[in-house]
Amino acid sequence: MSGEASGRPGTRFRARRTMLVVVLVVVLVSGGIGAAVAGVRSFEGSAPLYAPPDRPSSSAGSSEVTLSLDAVAHPAGESVRSQLQRYFDAINAKDYQGWSDTVVPDRVARQPEEAWQAGVRTTVDGTIRVDRIDDRPADALLALVRFVSTQDPADAPETLRTGRICWRGSLPLTGSPPRIDTGAAGSLVGSPC
Repeated sequence: MSGEASGRPGTRFRARRTMLVVVLVVVLVSGGIGAAVAGVRSFEGSAPLYAPPDRPSSSAGSSEVTLSLDAVAHPAGESVRSQLQRYFDAINAKDYQGWSDTVVPDRVARQPEEAWQAGVRTTVDGTIRVDRIDDRPADALLALVRFVSTQDPADAPETLRTGRICWRGSLPLTGSPPRIDTGAAGSLVGSPC
């Protein structure tokens, strides 16, 4: 009887331990499957907002305007991409007329061709990505954009005299096709890169 009594608690302990292990395995497997499904579903929506595009080590990179998954999902995504492509192509080609076709008339009036040409004389823009597009009142849009510019340091902004600048910020757009409007002061921020 004493052997039987000492065996029972051991048997009960092993049974409880086995049951605990089985429950833990079921919970972990269920959690793993749930996490995998949730992980797959999270990529159906949008890319991480601030996931930077690959940028080259020294040049401005490709002049192709790309969209994040979030920007692609916006109804105006392709028209914004197309207009920004024309905008950056005009800057890179030093094409004032092409640039003026992509911005609001007020910007054209405030930046005559001679001043504009002086401002983009050595500029090359690339690695251009639209991270997000937000709707604004009155059928306006706000595109959150990042890009790299290279230029002669003498042609860089006075506060950022460097040959390569990584820019990020917001570009307001209005109308159809969307034209780039004037942004608020500080809406485009650059840093050496």
